[in-house]
Amino acid sequence: MYAQPPGHKGDGPREERREKMSEFTPQQRAELKTKKMTLDLDLNTTQQAAIQKLNLQVEADREARKKNRGDKKALTAAEKFEHASQRLDAEIAIKKQLKAILTEVQFEKFEKSHDRKKNRRKTHMGRKRD
Repeated sequence: MYAQPPGHKGDGPREERREKMSEFTPQQRAELKTKKMTLDLDLNTTQQAAIQKLNLQVEADREARKKNRGDKKALTAAEKFEHASQRLDAEIAIKKQLKAILTEVQFEKFEKSHDRKKNRRKTHMGRKRD
């Protein structure tokens, strides 16, 4: 038995937020993300400028990947591995840059928050949607 009727696409608050965020430009998304980080981590103006630049780079890369995205099923195992490897390399680079910008306490707080969000995504990924 399913709690949702057949054909339910998930019209909840998360989907609404995702839809709204997709309407924004990469610059707008980067600015919003920077402001959220400023509130969460109490960033100073120098840190805000550096984080804004980093977020803008991340959002521009995300936008480029989105445009170049093709059929994932058509990829070979080697191509899938290469894509995953590139994504992880990018994550490592971002993490190094964040570590250089943030104080140790701020970085620990960021990591805890990031881990909580990551775990939430993992628990929801197991659910199958129609």
